[in-house]
Amino acid sequence: MKKLLSTLLFLFVVALLSLSAQNRVYPPTLLEPENADDDQMPDVILNWAAVGGSGGVVMYELHLDTSDAFTTAEVFPYQDLTGIQMNHLHFGEEYFWRVRSKEGSDVSDWSETFSFITFETVALNKPNDGADEQSPNVELKCKDRIGSALITGVEQWEFQADTSLDFNSALFWEGTSETFIINADFLHFGVTYNWRARAKHAGDHSAWSDVRTFETIPSVVLDEPSNGSTDLGLENLLVWDDISGVVDYTLQLADNDAFTPAFTILVEGTEYLTDGFMNFGGEYFWRVRANHATDTSDWSEVYNFTTTSTVYLSSPDDGEVDVSINPILEWDMVTGVDYFHVQYNNENNFNDPCCDEMVEPTDNFFQVVYILDFESTIYWRVRTMKGIDTTAWSDVWSFTTRPVDYGIDETAFDASNISIYPNPSHGKLFINIDEAQNSNVNIHIMDLLGQIHVQEEIMFGQGNSSTALDLSNLANGLYIVKLTKDGQSYSHKITIHK
Repeated sequence: MKKLLSTLLFLFVVALLSLSAQNRVYPPTLLEPENADDDQMPDVILNWAAVGGSGGVVMYELHLDTSDAFTTAEVFPYQDLTGIQMNHLHFGEEYFWRVRSKEGSDVSDWSETFSFITFETVALNKPNDGADEQSPNVELKCKDRIGSALITGVEQWEFQADTSLDFNSALFWEGTSETFIINADFLHFGVTYNWRARAKHAGDHSAWSDVRTFETIPSVVLDEPSNGSTDLGLENLLVWDDISGVVDYTLQLADNDAFTPAFTILVEGTEYLTDGFMNFGGEYFWRVRANHATDTSDWSEVYNFTTTSTVYLSSPDDGEVDVSINPILEWDMVTGVDYFHVQYNNENNFNDPCCDEMVEPTDNFFQVVYILDFESTIYWRVRTMKGIDTTAWSDVWSFTTRPVDYGIDETAFDASNISIYPNPSHGKLFINIDEAQNSNVNIHIMDLLGQIHVQEEIMFGQGNSSTALDLSNLANGLYIVKLTKDGQSYSHKITIHK
């Protein structure tokens, strides 16, 4: 009996020792990244499920290694969080990781071993492969994602561009950005470049991306005046397309397409106003090239234009009848001139014209001051001048004034009864007309090219001799105020200066 009791007591003690030797805390379950996930970030967060303990604080230890034997593992000491963010992991590397838990002196077995692979390289975005007409400071842009995941853990992006696939030519360019976008600078014109990019942090850099190509713009594109334009004035705005990354442009203007000799000037913008260079009836050629610190583009295509050799009349129409006896004679504007020369006569010769007047270069009209005879035919012509250069006279046009019984009082506007002020106007204009009888007056405000900006019909007369016009929406410059009633006209030039 004693032997049986001793045996039972021995077995009980062995059982107690066995129970005390078992762990009371379990190994964690790994969550993410999932086992064998690829394209992970170098700052990936490793997460696992929390382990329930016996009431104490459960701590976790993580091992990370490039081998599943964990012989050279980086050890992340016990802490009570269920996730740890990595830092500066190598690109394109396979990593293995495991976690164990600890509560007091109890330590669990290791969890299952998971692996993941960090992304190896970045993908290029813009410009598209084979793109052309790129500026010399073209924007190079990588994709900021790997698949659908936003790239994190990258501190710099390195970019390279070169004419050589080995990226070792004399035109090699490289740049570093804190973002996935960079502007190259001072690339040569008309050259095909290869380009690539990679990500970088303090501990490693990714492999280079695939290589794309793009071609920089070879030359400037001219815009205005269009090629072959005719009948231009002497003052013309030459305009070309802008190229970003350019310091300035070289413009050449000549009277021959060999540009020998040529007027040459550096221009910082994309336009140049010609003045004082050209003559009437001449053909002119122009071209532009772009410059920056390391290169100059090819010359643009050569454009040509011709300046006018005469003036073109516009109103009254040739042969028009029933014209007012105090008409306004109008013609097409010619820019860059000193003045216009107007003649009219009651015979088709101008040996002794009734009118021989000079008109300001900003006005393309002439108000006939002296009332013409009824039913008379008037012949008129115009030319323009710049220095000693003069166009040919325009074609001679004629018109016939209205009959005396036309049914309209032909008394011209009495200028002494008209006040238009202030001049210059700062945005508001007052018109005063002293009329003995009520009459409707059409008011037109037009620019020197004849475009009407304001049109009003106002009744002037007893009880209403003044009106105010709001011109605040008009740009600064010269304008014509034209008053018309019963077929009669009065014009006055004003300046708007706000």
